Amino acid sequence: MTTKLKTAMSKEEALNIARRLVQEAVDIANKAGIAPSSVVALHCPEAAVKDSGRDNDDSKTLNWSGVPVIIDDSVEGLFEMPELNNDLEQKPAFLVTQTTADLVQPDFERYKPSLERMAEDWQEEKNQFMREQANRKRDDKKSAKRSDKRQR
Repeated sequence: MTTKLKTAMSKEEALNIARRLVQEAVDIANKAGIAPSSVVALHCPEAAVKDSGRDNDDSKTLNWSGVPVIIDDSVEGLFEMPELNNDLEQKPAFLVTQTTADLVQPDFERYKPSLERMAEDWQEEKNQFMREQANRKRDDKKSAKRSDKRQR
């Protein structure tokens, strides 16, 4: 049986091989206790950019220390976090302008501790918000039961 050497690889074949290699790198990083983003993003930070699903074509999503970064030029502050809501699945995200992202991306390690603290603070606020919502809901149910008993 003879094997033919391919002189050119299709884009699909190259993409499949690249994805396998990236997955292998991520798996190795995870086993070693290393954040996979610190391995992959260093070699191709532009690959971390993807569409955020917003209607605005200027809006993109990056990932800094596991936290999505939404580039939205309508943001007025340097770094903003999403408003808290009742969605249990809501996660922290950095809302930044393209200018801010361009400033942070090349020197990310310098900003990383502050950004991680911001995300942790947001998560603590979210947890507190959700506890308060649960307490309010429980209190509302108790009030409704008391009101029903009085009316009888």
